[in-house]
Amino acid sequence: MQSISERLEKPKNQYSLCVRLLLEYGNQGVTMLDAMKDHFHKFQSRLGEVEKLHPKLQVRRLNMTTKNRFGHSCTFKNYKSVAPKPYLIHLYNLLNREGLK
Repeated sequence: MQSISERLEKPKNQYSLCVRLLLEYGNQGVTMLDAMKDHFHKFQSRLGEVEKLHPKLQVRRLNMTTKNRFGHSCTFKNYKSVAPKPYLIHLYNLLNREGLK
C-alpha cells in the first residue's frame, strides 16, 4: 500500500506544503524542527494564512517543553490537524492547483 506522500503530487507552493506536512506527520503532529528539515522557515505564518481562508481546517497547537543541550528548558509548539484526512487531501489538492485565493 502506498503512503500518502507517494500518492500525492509534489507541493507547488508553501501553502500546500503546510497541509502536506500535517498529512504526513498525522497523529504525532508537526514541530518547527520537522518543518525545518524541508528548509521551510515560514510554516507558522503560512499555516495561519491557510486557516484564515479555510476555517474548516482546525489545527491544535500544543506547547511542548524539553531540555536543550545546555540543560535549559525550552518550549515549542506541536501542530496537529483535527480536520478529517479526506478534507486535508482535498485542501492539499486545491491549494496545489490554485494556491491561496
